[in-house]
Amino acid sequence: MKVLLKIGLLALGIVGVDQASKVYVKLSFPLGHEIPLWGDWLKLHYVENPGAAFGLSLAGLFGKDTAIAEAAPKILLTFFSLLIAVGISYYLVRLSLQEPFIAWPSGLIIGGAFGNLFDRIFYGVIFSHQNAYEGGWFQGHVVDFIYVDIWQGVVPDWVPLWGGEYMALWPIFNIADSCISIGVVWLLLLHLRRKSST
Repeated sequence: MKVLLKIGLLALGIVGVDQASKVYVKLSFPLGHEIPLWGDWLKLHYVENPGAAFGLSLAGLFGKDTAIAEAAPKILLTFFSLLIAVGISYYLVRLSLQEPFIAWPSGLIIGGAFGNLFDRIFYGVIFSHQNAYEGGWFQGHVVDFIYVDIWQGVVPDWVPLWGGEYMALWPIFNIADSCISIGVVWLLLLHLRRKSST
């Protein structure tokens, strides 16, 4: 029971901090606003991710009706993400009950996953007055604002596939993304440590 409480409280805390930071950014800055925090390397840069990885669009699969073409992929992606988050959470909780030492990283992953899901499920309704492109349940955009600017520029022409294209080396992310990444790395390190000690 202590394990469940630990995971639950950590996940709820992460969702709370993640949502507080996103709502603050969303209500305080216009889209695209950037503030240097640590030189040119670390910035607050407010963007919104419509949900698809790497900006890919599935709109063409849903016909020419613009409303359907824009809404259907977002709703589908959100439901798919919800199923994955519930499945991973169930697996991590069961595993943590057997091996309590992974409760902390499990809580980080679960909290991060549901932090981003909150944006996708509710922001299309909560902030529908703010952004014309968000229009209902399961159609919200994920708010990203932490930008670590390692490198950006035009890729040399001799590079296959991306030559001549403008690219940024590091994505813009949020607290939920950070928690997921830290949790996954932590789990891998714990697994490797356990494997090396046997």
